Amino acid sequence: MTLERVRQLVAVGQPESLTLEYKESYAPKIPDSVAAMANSYGGLILVGVTERNLDDRIIGVPEDTIVKIVSGCHQKLEPPWEPEIIPVPLPETDGRMVLVVRVDPAKAPRPLLIQGAAPIRLHGRNAVADRARLARLINEAAPQTVAAGLRLPSAELPRDDQGEQAADFLVRTGMFVPVDASATWRPLSERGVRAFADALNNSPLHHALFHWCASIGNGDAGMYPFRRSGFNRARRIRLLWNGGPGRTPVSPVEAVAKIDLPDAYGVPVSHLQVSLEVVARFQHALGSSAPLSVARLHELVEALTATLVDDAVTGALAALAGIDPLVMPQPLGLDFLSSTDVPDLLAGNGLTPVPDAGTSRGANLLADPGIDQRDPAERRALIDNWLQQISLDAGLLGMEKVLEQFHDTSREQ
Repeated sequence: MTLERVRQLVAVGQPESLTLEYKESYAPKIPDSVAAMANSYGGLILVGVTERNLDDRIIGVPEDTIVKIVSGCHQKLEPPWEPEIIPVPLPETDGRMVLVVRVDPAKAPRPLLIQGAAPIRLHGRNAVADRARLARLINEAAPQTVAAGLRLPSAELPRDDQGEQAADFLVRTGMFVPVDASATWRPLSERGVRAFADALNNSPLHHALFHWCASIGNGDAGMYPFRRSGFNRARRIRLLWNGGPGRTPVSPVEAVAKIDLPDAYGVPVSHLQVSLEVVARFQHALGSSAPLSVARLHELVEALTATLVDDAVTGALAALAGIDPLVMPQPLGLDFLSSTDVPDLLAGNGLTPVPDAGTSRGANLLADPGIDQRDPAERRALIDNWLQQISLDAGLLGMEKVLEQFHDTSREQ
């Protein structure tokens, strides 16, 4: 989260809402708002922002306000729970900052109680859940645990008819999107899915794949944008993008977007499971495969993560889930799988193997929750860390230097 993003959120005339609240300083009612948002659709509490109609509503709070918020939540919330708190420093001040309290209902125990009651969020204010709403919150606790720590199912490389791996490598990211009660029981809208596909076809991922395919097609490349393909049902969506030389029976580059609204067998679900992956099949499509460059891998991961925080994409997903785009989560992490040892896949990048260090065929990497992936600089730092971890786990040294050279070249272009 950056100061620029905070300024966008507190633009003149932007009122408090179901998912947004301002606090000029620490207030004992902040834990109440945390509970209310957790029991509803989630949201942001901006501490250090005044509701008064000033030219600059961002006034900041001292750093020790973090301790007050954490202590208040542990003392008042039942069970004790601490939301994510992101400090955004204010330049040219005596250490003051805006605290972005991000409440994700998919991470909070439900219901959160205060003195035995369950606060809920109404438009711009808090209220107490009635008997029916409380019962629904209690029932939602069961599917909440199914998320198993909010981890996507294990990624797997595609296989052919003989059960052999049929891809060079796979890169995947994804997230869980909280679902409004009104969207729990209905099928995923055809119109909403078309809007999601349209957003993907104008996303950073589409543009990255287009240029990649054009570079390998020798003037004979065909690109087929995201559209329904494969297993699609009322609550499960699969969108396929594929491209490469038109004469090949198998596309060397493929991207798949999936949305899954899990069946809950009589109780409301709490999230949409969203994943976005890129599969490369050069060996199977073209009969040969060149080593994967660090620059290409970085561009792919950048395109994947940037797409899932793109305004049009998140807006379409929020509409399918029936929630405010403001409470959309960010990608949880990255899965990277290779059909060969990673040192062989990344050969020729100036990386040096450690003798007898062993190797790997991929990695499952988590995102730092304190990083705002909508900010290009923060996102780049996250991706750099991921690539360094991939190389070190494969017994390779030198990724830091390779990335420095890549970024230097990118800035010169």
